[in-house]
Amino acid sequence: MRTIGRLILSAVVLLLTGLLAAVAIYLPDFFFGFYTNFSKQVLNTLAGITGVFPFAVWEILVVLLVLLALYFLIHNRKFLSWLSGVALLICVLFFAFVALWGLNHFGPSISDRVGLTVTQYSKEQLAAAAGYMADQATLWADQVPREADGSMTTDFDAWAKQANTGYDVLAQENDFFASSKAPVKKLLSGRLFSYMGFTGIFIAYTGESNVNPETFSASLPFTMCHELAHRLTVAAEDEANFCAFLACLENPDPAFQYSGWYSAFVYTYNALYAADRTLAAQVWERAGETLRQDCSRANAHYDQFEGQVQEVAQKANDTYLKVFKEESGVQSYGEVADLLIAWYLASAA
Repeated sequence: MRTIGRLILSAVVLLLTGLLAAVAIYLPDFFFGFYTNFSKQVLNTLAGITGVFPFAVWEILVVLLVLLALYFLIHNRKFLSWLSGVALLICVLFFAFVALWGLNHFGPSISDRVGLTVTQYSKEQLAAAAGYMADQATLWADQVPREADGSMTTDFDAWAKQANTGYDVLAQENDFFASSKAPVKKLLSGRLFSYMGFTGIFIAYTGESNVNPETFSASLPFTMCHELAHRLTVAAEDEANFCAFLACLENPDPAFQYSGWYSAFVYTYNALYAADRTLAAQVWERAGETLRQDCSRANAHYDQFEGQVQEVAQKANDTYLKVFKEESGVQSYGEVADLLIAWYLASAA
């Protein structure tokens, strides 16, 4: 009877989760009137609590939860009863995730929040934007400290503390960017995340913005700002990338400046390469040698982690994103090019 009761309760929790999603989809005013502020306040409170610990609290909690589940499995010896308990726990955690943060996937776009109009653009406009990003990235590429092999010097701890700076500046013009001052945290399981193809992760349960320390150095400050954007209730990956770009540009540290322009160049160049390889070749020649070397180093860096583990993890991430209305799945990360081009056209007007 206990097993059946747990299964019924699991179904009820899933139904409530579906009702929450329906409210978010069919009542858009729900976000402006309540949810966004609620979500941000809860996340900031959680980040303030977990921020006192120098490590990612959620990683420790996951290990403890797994050990606890194994303990009950060994001592219960009733597999179906144990399995029903695990199913109920998963359903409750999923409900909590959706209630705390997940509904932000259905919320207002960042373009609406910052007053940016995204329109159709020509290949020539795309090339102009990519060229501009190449010029700016080239300018900053030689202003950051470099190692003997030419790669950008990494200072994870200092950058993690400073990553909020750009958002503080943005918040002076737009309250939406105001957030907790809790720093970015280094993933203890960074190597595992490297093989899964993840540079960072935001955990709503603890409000922690986490970054893989093995992320390529030129992308690291940008990635930190990306994960902080999720704590701002920006759920869509392309929009979090755009927020990261804006935050990097407002950060006085040359490492953030370069990382922002470098990332913007990579995204716009890739979009141009897919549209017109001739124009892409012209932009590539326009990029400075240090910038081009960083692009080559990045490819070599991530190639070493490719494999079946990454394929499985990326398929899981793709499914998750599509469930939450990001129809392009993992390809949505690159769709930030649309926002970057709109920003460029607005700035050039």
